[in-house]
Amino acid sequence: MKKTIFYPTIWSTVPYTPSVMADWYSAPQKGAELILKNEAAKSLKVSEMILNITKFSAIDEQGNEHFIIDFPGQNPVTLKGIPSGSFLRSRSVVSLPEGDYTKLRFYVAGWGNRFTYQDGVEESANQVPYIDFTIDGGFCVEEGNTPEVKLWFDFAPFQWRRHFKPLTDLFMRSRSPQPRLANSFGN
Repeated sequence: MKKTIFYPTIWSTVPYTPSVMADWYSAPQKGAELILKNEAAKSLKVSEMILNITKFSAIDEQGNEHFIIDFPGQNPVTLKGIPSGSFLRSRSVVSLPEGDYTKLRFYVAGWGNRFTYQDGVEESANQVPYIDFTIDGGFCVEEGNTPEVKLWFDFAPFQWRRHFKPLTDLFMRSRSPQPRLANSFGN
């Protein structure tokens, strides 16, 4: 009888998503990769956001806002952190006027928004009108720039204990969780 060596954890450690695997054999395209940061999300240890985005804009160095695209009737979009290997692609960002940009702003509808923290707790985020993300290192739009931009979000990675949260909630006495948002985002 032949012995087969099996390594069960090899696939769980690779942070590739299906979109990365689809590009595996395609021709390499030079594109900009932007890392987006939000101080409030970092301090609250947000690991995932589900946002019902209505508008998307970029803010230049002078503080002028340039609208990129509107999303009429958009379904919620899931934003995950860099450790998940998930990112968003945008071909509309390069249609901006030439200049240096420091922030991207996501306007959100008043429904369907949710934050998930690193410990697995979920909280409604419907009271937030928009969320600003600072572009790490800035972004310069020039003539003949790249055809697409990858947007990476710098969120906290999930804790391994979050998988046991339903079990621990059974044994803990019920108490209402304290809201964490407390108007940290937006205005």
